[in-house]
Amino acid sequence: MPINPRRALIVFFSLRVTNMVFSEDLFNKSSAEYKALEQRFLELLVPYLQSNLSHFENLEILNFRNGSIVVNSRMKFGRPVARGVTTTVYLILEDFCNTAYQTMNLAIDKYSLDVESDQADPCKFQACNEYAECKVNKWSGEAECVCNAGYFSVDGLPCQSICELQTDFCLNDGKCDIIPGQGAICCRVGENWWYRGEHCEEYVSEPLVVGIAIASVAGFLFVASGVLFF
Repeated sequence: MPINPRRALIVFFSLRVTNMVFSEDLFNKSSAEYKALEQRFLELLVPYLQSNLSHFENLEILNFRNGSIVVNSRMKFGRPVARGVTTTVYLILEDFCNTAYQTMNLAIDKYSLDVESDQADPCKFQACNEYAECKVNKWSGEAECVCNAGYFSVDGLPCQSICELQTDFCLNDGKCDIIPGQGAICCRVGENWWYRGEHCEEYVSEPLVVGIAIASVAGFLFVASGVLFF
């Protein structure tokens, strides 16, 4: 097979295991469940790939997604890189899918198999939800999920509203809402009063505002008259 000696190659791939049940712990890369499943796939796939692919260097599990369990991964090849390696990887993984159930009790949907070179959009293999945006570091090429304003990720879980994560975010009976592009707001407004501040911590009434305005005007007039007098 002809080779391309120019550079190393990254190949992304995903596959779907249909006889496993997804749990939210699999969003958290530091959880025991995530680490155990990650180790299982590495122990199964790495020797298989090493024995079937020339110049294979390493395999990294990027994340697990719901449905039943989708495994997103990437592998690195050292130099020289064989031409058509992406097609070769697909065929080898397809064979792995066909034999996985008999040898490892893994039911893998081979029709879900997706293999792409490093020219692919890395965001395709991230697990961002609707409250996050996938962004690619222009220097490293790494992709990550960045939560939208008003949303946060805790313990690796998908982005959630701060209104749900922090039930006491709003004070003085304020109602927490997320405004797209702005974040969380929560201040109550009455007929002659309202609250202000990030957490509605400051009470403001119309008489108070009028009093401050009058005092300000009076102060200005006093200073102005003093200047004119002297």
